[in-house]
Amino acid sequence: MIMNFVESYENLLYGCLGLLALWYLRAYLAASYRLRIGAYIVERETAIREKILSLSMLIVLTGLLGLVYFSARRVLPTLDMILRGSGNSDSATVMITTVPSVTPDVVLLLPGQPTQTTVEEIDVRKQKNTQLPIGGVGCENTNAVINSPLSGAVLSGDVEVQGTADITDFAFYTLEISTVGDNWLTVHTHDIPVSSGVLGNWNASIHDPGEYAFRLVVYNAAGAYSQPCTIPIFIGSGP
Repeated sequence: MIMNFVESYENLLYGCLGLLALWYLRAYLAASYRLRIGAYIVERETAIREKILSLSMLIVLTGLLGLVYFSARRVLPTLDMILRGSGNSDSATVMITTVPSVTPDVVLLLPGQPTQTTVEEIDVRKQKNTQLPIGGVGCENTNAVINSPLSGAVLSGDVEVQGTADITDFAFYTLEISTVGDNWLTVHTHDIPVSSGVLGNWNASIHDPGEYAFRLVVYNAAGAYSQPCTIPIFIGSGP
């Protein structure tokens, strides 16, 4: 009830308490003046009592003003939030929902039925396809070129690679095969230049049948190399 009264008549309370404070401030100043000019003891004692009373009332009124302000600005909003929160909690309904479970797709294969190819397997097969031009790439440099096997040749067993690896400031050369994308595997390395001769030998049977890329990389003394001579080849299943 007191809080409702403060909320409803807040401005009126400020006005009344302010007027009373001004009244007692005036009385305090008047008592101080009479105390200063009083010539008789009775007048001075009366002025002292009025001064003490006025000062006491000023202190009380200041406290009441602070109490009204604190109640209106701090207590009432807090009580309002508490009451609203309790009201909402009474009317709130707890909703319990279940998280749907994901059931994986199960594929049953009957005897003799072919297995299904997954997307990952298809991607790997696409990566193994090097997609080189039929004539190869980077083989225009006659000082770093593969002459045999020919581009697009089908290979198996022991393979002899012929060509030229003889550039300025020669250091060494490598023969490499690509199994998946840019994953190059070195099958032969030599540090003597070759001109229209045998670059090296390697066993193609250690690789699975399929399409591959085969290249010659010639390095100089600084460790640099120009574009490798790269050709597409096919490894068969024969010996």
